[in-house]
Amino acid sequence: MATLAETLWKARLDGRAIAVEASQAPASVAAAYEIQLAMTELAGLPQVGWKLGATTRAALDLLGLSGPIIGPLFAPHCHPDGAEVALVAAQCPGLETEFLVGLGADLPAREHPYSTTEVAAAVGFIAPAFEIVGCRFQGGFVGNGLLAIADGGGNAAVVQGEPVRDWRRFDLSRHPLTLSMNGAKVAEGDSSALVFGDPIGAVAWLASHPMLAGRGLKSGEIVMTGTCSGLTPIEAGDQARADFGELGQVRATFA
Repeated sequence: MATLAETLWKARLDGRAIAVEASQAPASVAAAYEIQLAMTELAGLPQVGWKLGATTRAALDLLGLSGPIIGPLFAPHCHPDGAEVALVAAQCPGLETEFLVGLGADLPAREHPYSTTEVAAAVGFIAPAFEIVGCRFQGGFVGNGLLAIADGGGNAAVVQGEPVRDWRRFDLSRHPLTLSMNGAKVAEGDSSALVFGDPIGAVAWLASHPMLAGRGLKSGEIVMTGTCSGLTPIEAGDQARADFGELGQVRATFA
């Protein structure tokens, strides 16, 4: 497992897509998360939060998984609104439009699940955001959900829009968004696409994940709650803008 963790992290640094032998591949969800944890420790970077993946029925079917997945977000890979983000063409980069949740209070580890009411009380802000994902192993994501877990959910970068601190006045159960690329609308969706019901439900689910046992969620951490617009291929020179209505917009360019 350590060998695969090292190889996956090196692939992220070197901009490659690696071949994974069947003998190296994780055989279970638990084994995949052990590799992810080893990779996180190898990275040695400040972790600022978590990403959720496979958060729609279509994504679960594509990856061949029975439930959503999580992965770490590292500080150097998180960018402000309008950032220029370097892409790695060999890793087939894609763009996901998501609700980002910023925590204003701790959600300590505990045995029984958190309610959405408890989670909402701990949320400091909501922000529109992009996640840039990349596949760092050969063969692509289709049917390779366990490898996606091992590789931290394929996160490459995050671009965060302006925080909205009075978010409670919005109905997040079906909040719409649209994605435009190079000035043309290419996708739309809303928060009801998430299997958790809404972004607050996503954080409640995350707080009870086995990877957070004994740790919980911390004030100041961010959570990317999963795409509501599908996965849009991107390449150098593209300009992206997502409109979340009164929740604001997020923009990014790619190099």
